[in-house]
Formats: sequence, structure tokens, C-alpha cells
Amino acid sequence: MEKDFHYYTIYQLSTLAGFSKTDAYTIAYASQYVDDSTESEPIRPFKDQYFDTARTAHYNLEGFTWNVQKKIYMPFHFLPSMIRWESPAKFIYITQPAFGTKTELATRLVEDVLTETNKRFRLIRLGVALHAVADTFSHFGFSGRQHNENDVGKIWFKDKQKWDARFFETHADLFVPRIGHLEAFKFPDQPWRLWRYEDNNGNHIPRNNTDWCLKGAAQIYQFLAIAKSPVDPPKNLAHDFPEDYKTLAVLFSQKGSLENRCGRWKAYTTAPDYDKQTWRKQAVKGDVNWDDMSRSDFRNHAIRLIGKKGFETSRWAFFHRAAFKQRSLVLGWLN
Repeated sequence: MEKDFHYYTIYQLSTLAGFSKTDAYTIAYASQYVDDSTESEPIRPFKDQYFDTARTAHYNLEGFTWNVQKKIYMPFHFLPSMIRWESPAKFIYITQPAFGTKTELATRLVEDVLTETNKRFRLIRLGVALHAVADTFSHFGFSGRQHNENDVGKIWFKDKQKWDARFFETHADLFVPRIGHLEAFKFPDQPWRLWRYEDNNGNHIPRNNTDWCLKGAAQIYQFLAIAKSPVDPPKNLAHDFPEDYKTLAVLFSQKGSLENRCGRWKAYTTAPDYDKQTWRKQAVKGDVNWDDMSRSDFRNHAIRLIGKKGFETSRWAFFHRAAFKQRSLVLGWLN
């Protein structure tokens, strides 16, 4: 999934579930910021105090390490579906779509979120959890670790062979690690894509991304409705909002660049513009454009950042606490 789902779809589903526009924005922003939190070093919001940041997005070669795979990919982007130590003989790292069953890690994450008493923290934790839930509907069949289970052979689009097997078996294997869906490039995250691929066992796996986006939206709507009104019976998106459901289907099926797709979603949802630096600017003084800094450069930069008034209850600070909490829960379930 990309910003058109993690931000705009989550925003719209939140309002349909009964959240105010302000709260929907908080949930959706936290959901999208999971893909934008590149900070990884502690800052000093006040003299002689440290605030640790939780990196939830990773783009460089450190992704080859197990430390990154277990702390970033699995808790936030490639969530396994069960607790490892409860059923070690059945456990697999491969992500499966979340359908709300009580044993799923996705359901357990949402249930834990609902125990939070601080409203702002609960909303932000909900957004972070829903990012992982959404990704189960695009990343299923792949895992967050480097493993042959992520090997991809031939890929076809609309039953027409686009590339032959030789390209993927040589070029992709040489330059793309078998982590997540890297060998399938961005195809799993493109909502309109109708395709199929050959997996590591030679099976042909059909994927209609539009259908899976709709299934994801329906499940997330249920989670949001429960979060808004825990005592109400389960909700059904297609039944409760049939016209919006049709609009979602149309928007998911329309091709285009991410920018163009987000433009269509913005027109439909009227959601506020998303800027990944907004919450940073509200929390700290100093240059918040650190995404392209190396880790050592950011380490030197971070010590010069100072917390603004209200830092402790800022959305940026709550986001990092939420990320740490989700990471801790998932790592405990997988250990």
C-alpha cells in the first residue's frame, strides 16, 4: 500500500466509522507516517534528557540485517499472522491477509490499542496498527525476512507475459535481495494492478489488487467502527455505505502515478494535505528535513534538536511511543 491507501483511504474510513475530521486526520497521519519515519537516533528535548525515536521506514542496505528485518519490516509492514511460541510447528513468517479472527496478530494489535486511556495516544496507536493491517492485504505471500520464500520468477500482467523468467532469475536475483516483495518491485502496492507471478515453488499466484484493497478497506472499517463504538455490533462497509464502497472500488481501479491517484483521493475525501514534516515541526525546534541524512549525520544533527513547548504530548512524540509499543508487542509474539 502507498499514501493513497495509508493516508486518504484510512482518513475516509475513519470518518465513515464516526470519527471527527480532526481525529480521522490524526489516525490517517499516523498510518502514513509509518512509511516516513526515518529518524533513528535519540534527541534531547530538554537539558540532560533523552527521547528515543523509533524508525519505522527503511530504504538502504541495512535492510539486509536481521535487526532491521525484525524491528522494522515485521512489526510494521510484513506482520506475521500468529504468535510463534504458541504454535512453533505451524508458525511461518509469511504475511497473510487480516480478517479479524481473534488469534491474528492484527486483531490483537487493535485490541491492545483499545486499552489506551489517553485519547491522543490511542488514536495514534490505532493509525500505526492500521498501517500494518493494511499492508497484510498487499504484502501477503511475502515475509519481512531475507529468505527464498520471497523469490519471484515470471510475472504476467492481465494474462499477457510481460517479462520472461530469465530476466528475473538473473538480473533481479543479482541486484534485489529476497526481502519482502522487492523482487516483485512495487506491483503488490499498486491498487489497480491485475497480475500474477511465479513463486519460489513454481506456483502461479494470481493477484487482483483492486479486490484485495476493497477487502482491506472493509476489514479496516470494521476495526475503526469497533474502536469508535466498542459495544456496537460489527459493521459492514458495503452495506452501511454502498455509494462510498462503489467510489472506493472505482478509485482503487484507476491507474496513474501516486501523485495523480492521491489527487483523485483528495478530491473525494477532502482530507487535509499530508506533509511528513508537519508533526516534526510541531514537536521540535530545528531543521526537520533529515530524511536523506546518513545515520551518523542524523546522530550529530539530533543532538541539536530541542523540544518545543508541549513536546511530551505532541503527536510526533506520541507516534514514537506508539511505534515502540507496537514493536515490543510484535517482537514478544515472534520471539
